[in-house]
Amino acid sequence: MAISISTYKPLKSSGNVKAFYDDIVYWEIAKNNNKFYVTFMKGEYSLPNNKQESIGTMEISFPHTTLGLNDSQTTFGTGFNRVSATSTAFLQDQESSSVGVSLLNSHDYNGFIPITELGDTRFFKTTITSSTSVKRTYKYEINDSVLGSTIVSRSIEASYFYPFSNHQLSVLRDEPTLILNMDKESELNDGLGDSGFVIIPQNCHLKVKNNIEYYLEKAGLIDKTTKFKAPSKGDNIYNK
Repeated sequence: MAISISTYKPLKSSGNVKAFYDDIVYWEIAKNNNKFYVTFMKGEYSLPNNKQESIGTMEISFPHTTLGLNDSQTTFGTGFNRVSATSTAFLQDQESSSVGVSLLNSHDYNGFIPITELGDTRFFKTTITSSTSVKRTYKYEINDSVLGSTIVSRSIEASYFYPFSNHQLSVLRDEPTLILNMDKESELNDGLGDSGFVIIPQNCHLKVKNNIEYYLEKAGLIDKTTKFKAPSKGDNIYNK
């Protein structure tokens, strides 16, 4: 793949995926603010494990490079945003030597080799044939107005390759979290929203289902808006 960098635009304008990882994802991981995970094939095809399947998910980390060693010992623990660290904090040596100094020292350049590391030594297996790992070699090219064109190659040994498989990036924040096997598009027609939602068991008593807001108010989880529970069929609400 070839990337022209005669002019670079800020992340908010360009929507560059590599910049998104370099400026946001890697930085959040490095500061230990949030954890990021990649889920392959919608979390399906995991090996049976007494109902505790892996859901095809692995934690990722930021690239631990020689250029970022000084930042990992200092800035990562104290910086508020990405520009608090050096512009080369997550770059490999060949990414830094392939562009001119002025561009390299700016935060408009995020490198051109989209590779990072797993956050742990664990990996997962799946029940589909393609989960057998294979080795492939990829070439990455960049053209700089000062140094011209540079081509580098990387050999990757993995089980999932785009576009033959899919993946989803997710963030885990330090707050109560529940992981569900849910198809958001079909089961949450109006999306996640911003007011939160309540999950109740399928065998929940009908009186509880019909009075969710009433009991949430009693528990102090939402503001009080109802005075009475919903009446049963044939009952008069004022006789309660």
